[in-house]
Amino acid sequence: MRILVVSPTPTHPQDAGNRARIHAVLTGLKRAGHAVTLCLLDREKVAPHHLESMRSSWDELILVPHDRTREKPSLGTVFGLDDWVQPALEDVLLGLAARRPSFDMVLVEYVFLSRALTFFPPPNMRFATPVLKVLDTHDQFGGRDARLRALGLPAAFYFTTEAEEARGFGRADLVLAIQAEERAAFEEFSPKPVLTLGHVPSDPRPPLPPRPATGGLRVGYIGSANPMNGRALGRFLEALDLPAFAAAGGTMVVAGGAARGLEAMAGLELLGPVEDADTLYAAVDLVVNPHEGGTGLKIKTVEALSRGRPVAGTAEAFAGLAPEAPFHAAPDAPALAAIVRRAAGDALLRARIARDSAALWQRYAAEVKRQEAVLASPAMLGLAAARPRLLIATDLRFWEERLGNHARIAALARAARGEMDLDLFFLGTMSEPEQKRARAIMGARARCFPTGALPPTPDARLPAGLTPFERRSVIASALPAFAKHLAANPPDAVMIEYIRLSWLRHAIERPMLKVLDTHDIMSLRARNFAHFGHRHFIEISVAEELQILSAFDHLLAIQQEEFHWLEALLPGRVLLAPHIVPLAPRAPGNPEGPVRVGFIGGDSPMNRDGLRWLLDQVWPAIAPLGAELHVAGMVCAALPPGRPGVVAHGAVKRPEDFLATLDIGVNPVFYGGGLKIKTVEYLCHGLPSVLTAEALYGISGGAGVAYALAGNRAEFVAVLAGLVLDPAARARMGDAAFAFGRRHFGTEALAPAMRALAGLARGIAPPQRASA
Repeated sequence: MRILVVSPTPTHPQDAGNRARIHAVLTGLKRAGHAVTLCLLDREKVAPHHLESMRSSWDELILVPHDRTREKPSLGTVFGLDDWVQPALEDVLLGLAARRPSFDMVLVEYVFLSRALTFFPPPNMRFATPVLKVLDTHDQFGGRDARLRALGLPAAFYFTTEAEEARGFGRADLVLAIQAEERAAFEEFSPKPVLTLGHVPSDPRPPLPPRPATGGLRVGYIGSANPMNGRALGRFLEALDLPAFAAAGGTMVVAGGAARGLEAMAGLELLGPVEDADTLYAAVDLVVNPHEGGTGLKIKTVEALSRGRPVAGTAEAFAGLAPEAPFHAAPDAPALAAIVRRAAGDALLRARIARDSAALWQRYAAEVKRQEAVLASPAMLGLAAARPRLLIATDLRFWEERLGNHARIAALARAARGEMDLDLFFLGTMSEPEQKRARAIMGARARCFPTGALPPTPDARLPAGLTPFERRSVIASALPAFAKHLAANPPDAVMIEYIRLSWLRHAIERPMLKVLDTHDIMSLRARNFAHFGHRHFIEISVAEELQILSAFDHLLAIQQEEFHWLEALLPGRVLLAPHIVPLAPRAPGNPEGPVRVGFIGGDSPMNRDGLRWLLDQVWPAIAPLGAELHVAGMVCAALPPGRPGVVAHGAVKRPEDFLATLDIGVNPVFYGGGLKIKTVEYLCHGLPSVLTAEALYGISGGAGVAYALAGNRAEFVAVLAGLVLDPAARARMGDAAFAFGRRHFGTEALAPAMRALAGLARGIAPPQRASA
């Protein structure tokens, strides 16, 4: 391909994160055999020898004059989309657009130069060859000024409104986000598909060897002198308590412009600006990034990992890297300082940070390599731009995100929107605000099609193929409505939520992929309920359920045990689509006062019976230890009054806020079937938990480390008492729970299934699996 790159930022020298990013992207394109023309705004007044480096690195360099004094906001206090586009650039773009042969791709760096894309029209009589237009965003600029002010920092560089940012995205065929969390934010308002393209430094140097073990722990930080770095570093150093850190043998080494304004003292060594970041990395055992707030990818985190250095940081410092360990997701700079103080006296913790940092880098580098292959391939870019459309059919108001089945559908939609455009066929009414909330989950390219109220039609003629269960469940008036919708808006695939609406398949007349999201194996769940004397709201036999499931092309299983059960009976049709939980910091717990044990659940028979058992059989032995039991959710209706040390919270608006106040989680349910969402949430919030076998249905591999499995009352009491009395044990299990939850239920866990589903919607068969 002949590629034109329009950038306000030079590629040489790579002494800033955005320069390193652009250099890496262009280097990858060159390695793939493409020709690169760099059209560079002379905004940063690069030295002549660096201009020569760019001329030798790229096929062509075009330097465009730019006057920074003319960068003034046209929308009151914020910039308009094109405020930084000046006549000199427009003149150059007119000439480039007229070139023959024309460019195959135009890649624009930053949304505030997206006007460059408008000079390259789509194919027509005069322009027979399509020009693929790609926007590399680098960062979120809509509302950036408000985010900076919330941190007490002045608004700097470029900032605009979300509407202006979306308008810029609309000029592209594809939008590139630098990390997955940013991509998710863009998908809520972008009118064009968004891809993730992470960053791996293009420097081919081998990683640095570990520093020789001499003296105490040496901790390094490198950063520029911008206000955000200064604020985060200042909070970190204050919480680190340099005199105490030095007394423990530790030394903090600061390099780059961030050292400006600091004074060397015991425990603090200042390197100042360095020509090569390796000057710092070679001199330290551990690198920290206490970044707070902001968006984008933290290039310094990536750079330190790539050089083979163990890194600890805040959640913001590791945003987009899918970290699993708690020392890669500290909630703020003071919490990171506490981790570093622990590491100074704990060789095992230092070894874990080193091991997990190396593993994280390997995972991330492999994923970026896959992403780079997409950008370098015209065929793969074409597929990314022409996405299949998936129709989700449900009668559940999932946009409310109050219940477990709401959370499941919302999580699927958020993951699916990264690979496909979504439609919603909703059986019922939806107000305009509800449609807006649904589209915020499904993505800006989504469309909502509510049926409105469905009248009863007792005399309707039903399809002959309905099973007895489907005849009891069917809403006859919805069948012609669904058939009419499919005829007018044909998707590539239909996903039905869940077996209660399986009868909708009888309205599908034309060929399209039919998918059922199971949520649970309902026949097994009903059998489980019946064993304990309860009637499940769905009554269906195993044989009839399998008859229905076999009518679908593919099934989604929410957890491993159900996946294996279905795969054995319907081989080749099942995709493992695990439940995922949005990334959250580890629950800080309750540092003062009694240890808080928590349970959260809805008003279901299994939750009521489990809570009563806990109160009668376990809590009398735990309450005298000084702990409190905090219960949230509608299950509070089953709480008998007058139990000592028991606090009822009722329904909570944000379950994650409740979980953040706990020290220990419990799930005492002993029947029910299916994946227990509360168990997943405990793990993902880093709560040490005591769980029954039923509470762990579909979850395995972490017993005794990431969670405690209690097989009977005596074990439940013993393990829970041990955690209440031993803060160190709680910390160890909490760390392991956090890593386990991120690994198995983090936001990336659904990506493989959604990529496979998008391929199936395009008619691409998934790779063959070895038989179990």
